[in-house]
Amino acid sequence: QNQQKVLTRSFFSQFWMTMNRITTTRRCLASSRSLRGISFVPEVRFFSTQMPNNFLSHSPMSPSVPLGVQGQTGKIPTAKDVSGIGGVGGVWTATSAKRDKLGELKGALERNHETLDDVASEQELLDLYLADGISAVVKASENNIENQTVDDFVRWLDSFGENDLLDEIDREQFDSFLTAVVSKIDSIIPKDKQLEFIRDFMTVPEKENDVKQFLEEHEQDKTVVAFQACTLQYRLHLIKAAAEHLKESWDKCATVTDGDMDRAAIAGESMNEKRLSLSWDAGKAVLVEYAKGNSSTRIDAMWNFIDRDQDGLLDESEMARVAYLTISATGKGIENFFNEVVDARPILQPLEDFDESKEPVKKSNSSFLARRKERNAVKRLKKQFNRCVNTHFEDELEMPHRLRCIYAWAEKAHQKNRIDAVHIDTGFHGRQRYVELEPKISLTEFREVQQEHFAELDRMAEEVIKSFREELWVYQGSGREMRELQINTFGFLTAVCAIDVAIFYL
Repeated sequence: QNQQKVLTRSFFSQFWMTMNRITTTRRCLASSRSLRGISFVPEVRFFSTQMPNNFLSHSPMSPSVPLGVQGQTGKIPTAKDVSGIGGVGGVWTATSAKRDKLGELKGALERNHETLDDVASEQELLDLYLADGISAVVKASENNIENQTVDDFVRWLDSFGENDLLDEIDREQFDSFLTAVVSKIDSIIPKDKQLEFIRDFMTVPEKENDVKQFLEEHEQDKTVVAFQACTLQYRLHLIKAAAEHLKESWDKCATVTDGDMDRAAIAGESMNEKRLSLSWDAGKAVLVEYAKGNSSTRIDAMWNFIDRDQDGLLDESEMARVAYLTISATGKGIENFFNEVVDARPILQPLEDFDESKEPVKKSNSSFLARRKERNAVKRLKKQFNRCVNTHFEDELEMPHRLRCIYAWAEKAHQKNRIDAVHIDTGFHGRQRYVELEPKISLTEFREVQQEHFAELDRMAEEVIKSFREELWVYQGSGREMRELQINTFGFLTAVCAIDVAIFYL
């Protein structure tokens, strides 16, 4: 009996020692995961062995990781850190069904063909030249090229409402102002035929000084004159699209975040869920950047427009709102410009047969089949471009995922990059509500991570045109594969029928 008691005590002692080891291990794992930049994390794999050890610490879906303890700051992950081993198992993978198809088409090229342009037909090259011409216009527009029409519009914009001396405007004034901007743009958009030559534009210098020198040296060139006219027209379409989109997005711009509502409740202040006014100067600054700035400066201007209290800090939802508003306005402007370019000239008419001195062939003089073929080609191009505008950033570049990563990885100085847990008095019999306040992010902190992991945000229009050109490659390559399949099928069936006939007569 005494021996049985000793065995029982030994069993329980070993059991509690084992439990203490497990608890200690779990606590070590928990504490090691809560510190970023510390290298004593145990070798524990929760997923496949092909995944990197730093996968969990960089996942935006995992809990937010605060800054290091006692002044130790964490390291912002680079693109290499999140790519995974061999490009597998990272936070995101730069791939899509379109790019997989492009890889398949490029792999099927013969040795004497370097790009997919080399195997395109003359008719298919017209669509590719269209994308190249618009790309040249977009790249040149990203540089601040002086233009008298744009300068006059900016001066008109600065003088608009200067006698009212308003710091903020309500919704009615905001709509009236943007309606006047749209009417002004409609009155100055040129009605010439310069858009017809957009397929003649190839590449232009990318640096601002080189572009100005190039335009000055070829000032009398007819193609350069048309290029400048197209650049102006694209700029005006961007301004108009930005004004229309801001007018439609009043509710999004005026919505107060839950974090600001909770902070106001903690301070004992009352705040409406919708703002009654917006900044007058910040709204003008957004339109000025669409007139003379580039994608990067438009993000900065939109950031200041959304920043209500002008402290330079935004919540995560407001940060995402800035990106979506800027991309939507840019996409709408470039799509309107593309539709006007497509309608300016017959899509199926070869370049060598086009002469501006001649009267264009009227659609009524064309045959029914020719008009139907032209109409289907125009419809296809507009549909493809619209799909690129709507899906490139959202799906191919995984913008929601990237924005979450930018916010999670940024070294936010606000609240020392920690979540503040507070209790707010509800006013009902002393009851309190538990609230977690997420830290805000500044523009500098946003840029530090965005330029590393989402550089496409600084070249929005160029990314859309690039996606459109890839869309054309996939469409044309799929058509060639289908025609080859039809020829092979017809040849196979013909050979089978011939053999059957020969066997029958034999």
